[in-house]
Amino acid sequence: MNVKKLQYICCPQCKSDLVMFSDDLLVCKLCSKNYSIQEGIPILVDLMKLTPHLRGQVKYFEKESKQKSDYKLDEWQKSYIRRLNANFRLNENDVILDIGTGSGYVAVEMARKGLIVLACDLTFAKLIRLKNIAEREHLNNNLFLVCCSAESLPFKHVIVDYAVSNAVLEHLPNESAAIDEMVRVCKKKSGLMITVPLKLKYVYPIFWLINYVHDRRIGHLRRYTDDVLFSKFK
Repeated sequence: MNVKKLQYICCPQCKSDLVMFSDDLLVCKLCSKNYSIQEGIPILVDLMKLTPHLRGQVKYFEKESKQKSDYKLDEWQKSYIRRLNANFRLNENDVILDIGTGSGYVAVEMARKGLIVLACDLTFAKLIRLKNIAEREHLNNNLFLVCCSAESLPFKHVIVDYAVSNAVLEHLPNESAAIDEMVRVCKKKSGLMITVPLKLKYVYPIFWLINYVHDRRIGHLRRYTDDVLFSKFK
């Protein structure tokens, strides 16, 4: 594991500093909780204690990650990157947190710009795929990967300049805990980019059924309006 990562991560339970006990083990200085390091990626979540819903999500996205081995931006992904660049003044060495990095396109594109990227996901297979991409792209010096839950982020207080959460909140049983964690790690004037699915009343009725089926298949627990989303962060 890149030891520079230690300046950003912490124990997900008590939020205290972690020390690297060995090449494959991290230990919390305060609560003495142990966390494994697998293939250079710290596992800062107890995967055995996940809710049934989250276990199902990991299983679903593990299958998806096996189907995608290359790195190529789709047009919708390019549009998200354009929005991120247009709305925020992203500078080299700024710290950006990509929560639920998934395919890793935000992490890769931000690392290419010279930002320090903390990319986390609950699905370890996704992170292994992203690690391979980072190695091919020579991005290892500023792209740090962590396996964790968005509901209990293992990152230090007020440490990130920007945070991105694309298509994550709707999957989480404890959405309010995830929002509290995002706020905790962000600085006072951090930029925050959130994307969530719209309530079906804003979708053409002809597409209601296909969206409903998609929600059930992929594990969406809720949809949003802009007012509801703003109220959760105010």
